[in-house]
Amino acid sequence: MDIGKALIIVAITLIVVIGFNVIIYLGSRGDRTIRQVELFKRATKMIRNPWQVEDSMLNELSEATNKIRDKSADQKEETE
Repeated sequence: MDIGKALIIVAITLIVVIGFNVIIYLGSRGDRTIRQVELFKRATKMIRNPWQVEDSMLNELSEATNKIRDKSADQKEETE
């Protein structure tokens, strides 16, 4: 293997490792409004049920349509 290629690989590896360390350091210092742990908790919650918001909206719509159907059925019974 050529020494030049080996040095390039080592340099790229060092840059990546140092970059990750800088990112970790910047993420851990200071009081930010959203910490890394909270982001991971949100991500895992979203992964478990990715359509949670849509499901709740559909449930609300279903309840509203059931109320409308019940009202219209009651009105039909009163007119007969």
